[in-house]
Amino acid sequence: MPPSGYFLNRGEDFLDSLSAASWLFSSIIAFVSAVIASMGIGGGAVLLLFLTVFAGTSLEQAQGMNLLFFLPTGATALLFHRKSGLLQVKKGASCGLWGLPGVFLGVWLASRLESAVLSKLFAVFLLYLGLKTLFAKGEKNPRKKADAFSGDAQ
Repeated sequence: MPPSGYFLNRGEDFLDSLSAASWLFSSIIAFVSAVIASMGIGGGAVLLLFLTVFAGTSLEQAQGMNLLFFLPTGATALLFHRKSGLLQVKKGASCGLWGLPGVFLGVWLASRLESAVLSKLFAVFLLYLGLKTLFAKGEKNPRKKADAFSGDAQ
């Protein structure tokens, strides 16, 4: 595993510092993150880990980049989910309404916590989710099988 900051020369802009090899590696990570994000299983976490661990980006900058990354990937995934009949508008709207106060609380908390504490909280959260996923009983997927590109249910 490359050391922290391997892909970033300190004091340079992230994109300016990428060599051809690291640009290719970064592009592959972005692609994989987009695939995972479009499936709704944590592509943002993959991108955030890459940016902070391998690219040497500060957590604060990585969070902003992650949010920008989410806009086009989330919008595109939303269109495909809608076309596949997997979008539950009422439940989604309810989550969105309750999510707004959560955003304000999260931003307020993040602005008051040290980056090291925030990084450790994120690591604990990922560890918890990983362990929960590994040891979860096999549940049937309630989502109907559909081809996102054709919109036909299988």
